[in-house]
Amino acid sequence: MESRQKRVFENANHSVQAILIFNGTRIDPNFFYLTGYRAGLFERSAVCLKEDGSLKVLTTPLEEPVARQKSYEVIVQRSYSPTDTANALRSLVGDVKAVGVNYKALSHFDYVLLRKALRGIKLVDISEALEKTRLIKDQDEIDALSEAAKIVSKVADSVPSMLVEGMTEKELKAKIEYEMVRLGADSPSFESIVAFGENSAIPHYAPSLRMLKKGDTVLIDIGSKYALYCSDLTRTMFYAKVDKVQEEMYYTVLTAQEKAFSQIRDGVKASEPHFAAQNHIDSTRFKGTFIHSLGHSIGIEVHDGLGMGPKSEHVLRENMALTVEPGVYVQGVGGVRIEDDIVVTATGYRQLTSAKRELLVV
Repeated sequence: MESRQKRVFENANHSVQAILIFNGTRIDPNFFYLTGYRAGLFERSAVCLKEDGSLKVLTTPLEEPVARQKSYEVIVQRSYSPTDTANALRSLVGDVKAVGVNYKALSHFDYVLLRKALRGIKLVDISEALEKTRLIKDQDEIDALSEAAKIVSKVADSVPSMLVEGMTEKELKAKIEYEMVRLGADSPSFESIVAFGENSAIPHYAPSLRMLKKGDTVLIDIGSKYALYCSDLTRTMFYAKVDKVQEEMYYTVLTAQEKAFSQIRDGVKASEPHFAAQNHIDSTRFKGTFIHSLGHSIGIEVHDGLGMGPKSEHVLRENMALTVEPGVYVQGVGGVRIEDDIVVTATGYRQLTSAKRELLVV
């Protein structure tokens, strides 16, 4: 924890003497990132981190039992009027000249409240510094990501046994999410995507009552959350039979993912793996059907700050955690996406997800 807290100040160029993360009308994941709490909602709570390493938590009686599980100084606010909240925040920050806040997570209502509470103190937007810090994972983060990936991989491998002709997309979604929790996940890490047939051509599809029938593509994009850290995995399979177009589509995407993997290592520009996948897909009959970025960073949020796309200026660094998810989408026909979670190493990558990737006809 001390390492990531120190790095935030370094990434903010020491332009502030304190960092304040405030959970007002919205919950900021950075509250959990900086405190290390793995439970609780912490509504109406705040954390203040000073350059000297001291950390104070302002919270409510509802969250007090969880808050005191750490050795931080905990201040419990028992009155919630705007004036009392403003006074509590001012006391939490103390006598400093500049405070770093995460503008990206603040509502306008909360910004006005902070501006009033911290009158005379300069507010500095450190959202980019927080994102930069979170891109490089600590070992405890990698451990949690690994466990989340292990759970979702087991679930993905069990999906073929769940498929029954006539079942709906929503029914399969329910079975998948039950199995995640049964295997130890805290919850899904996002709304699961389950798409049959032509629906698999819609990347961000919402499951419906569409029934499974023979010859359908079955695409699942699922993730489990473990100790607040997320996994994100996609597999595509075929029910009862597969035609030549579906098969060609599948192997095109599988090869594109392998080509992207071959470009991943410390020091590589994040756009290079994307172009490796895109160039392969565009060399086939499916040119132009890869319509999104190759992947994104993953951590305490599913989309954790970095996009690995054609315009990305980021450089991959050791201990970044990323998804690699090329896809091909033919509207009215179907789509294929294969997605895995990896951690960048000095010379390549370590794959966290382990679900089978070979073409599967169930």
